[in-house]
Amino acid sequence: MLGALPGVIGTLQAMETLKLLTGYGTSLAGRMLHYDAADTRMREIALKAAPDCALCGPNPSITEPVIYQETCAAEAGVREIGVAEVRRLLSDGFDGALLDVREPDEYAWAHIEGSRLAPLSEFAAHLDDLPRGRPYLVYCKMGQRSAHAVSLMQQAGFTNVTNVRGGIMAWLDESGEVVRE
Repeated sequence: MLGALPGVIGTLQAMETLKLLTGYGTSLAGRMLHYDAADTRMREIALKAAPDCALCGPNPSITEPVIYQETCAAEAGVREIGVAEVRRLLSDGFDGALLDVREPDEYAWAHIEGSRLAPLSEFAAHLDDLPRGRPYLVYCKMGQRSAHAVSLMQQAGFTNVTNVRGGIMAWLDESGEVVRE
């Protein structure tokens, strides 16, 4: 019985998608469907839009899809830099620190030579050990965790901190010198 649950829910989701795409039928917009698999019953629950919701409220500010990574960093006041500029800075003798905020297993897989591991999961402990008067370039896998780390550093009083846009994946795409262990 419970083995059929994903099939039932998946079929319902597919049907809702078809209704939205074709405009045929009545979608569940504004309602939630509750499926009780143990008793094989369904019921609808009406949902009210939150008055202050940026997406579904009476005065939505989100009216089109948003590119999360770029917008998140920009809205948080996080300065970003591309990997080509990072390469130039490093080759010119960058007088700062390169922080990798991924986890140790990710760092072991690939990292930028000369970077210091400071996992975001224990980042607060690293903040006390970092000198405040130098510039920092911070990276992760794709740029989201490092944007968060940059924001934390800024809140802690660091003034010269920059997120590496695209992280190690962008670095690898540019096929630069990467240490693999």
